[in-house]
Amino acid sequence: MKAIGLLKSHYFSIAGLCFLLFITSSLSSYLAFTLAEASGGVVKGLLCFVFVTLFFGTQLVLIKRALLLAQGVEHADFKDYIPSAKQFVNFLMGFILYSFLLGIVYLLSSLLSFPLLYLGADMETLSMEVNPFLTGLIMMFVLLRITFFPYFIVDKKYNLFRACRLSIALTKGNVLNLLLLLFVVGTAYMLQVSFEYLGYFIIAKIFSVINTFVIIPSVSLVMATAYHNMMKDYKGGDDPQLLKNII
Repeated sequence: MKAIGLLKSHYFSIAGLCFLLFITSSLSSYLAFTLAEASGGVVKGLLCFVFVTLFFGTQLVLIKRALLLAQGVEHADFKDYIPSAKQFVNFLMGFILYSFLLGIVYLLSSLLSFPLLYLGADMETLSMEVNPFLTGLIMMFVLLRITFFPYFIVDKKYNLFRACRLSIALTKGNVLNLLLLLFVVGTAYMLQVSFEYLGYFIIAKIFSVINTFVIIPSVSLVMATAYHNMMKDYKGGDDPQLLKNII
């Protein structure tokens, strides 16, 4: 509710950043499709660098803006929103780390489900349904535990691994609360998909509009508010150990 109140007061700045992310993503996808058959590796590499910098840089600006609003700072200098090169690299490395963990978990899920072949399970069912489901379930909990690493990078200026350890420590004992928060935030999208599947396209469009103009802009504020409130109750150290906080 606090995040919704902040969104009402600062809607255009938050929604504007979300729209900029959408434009950057759409334009990069369009150019990638258009230039797929074209030559010129240097130009493609330069465009890739520009769009990656714009997209992830804008995400960091959005996180910083949301974090300052959650802390009660409504106005700040423009330079305060610009991420440093160190913050940008750590943020980008976080997505690479998550992708690496995704691959490891998928391999482990494949090994765990492999004995099902000897019990009569179909190979296509395992590869297309069972393994993705197990991987998605595990990675959802992994994502919940490290979800605040960008906020530690932006707020405390810590490196990626320290930010991840702090995120795991911060979320220890709060997984159910975060699951509930994820469910509430994702309700509009789930209803949109459900009504599309059932063929109620007008109702689906209504939830699509709600999702686009309300839910997506509010997500950053919801997470920033959760981070700010949880940090006030956090009793751990500034450099916690990983293994002590995983379970």
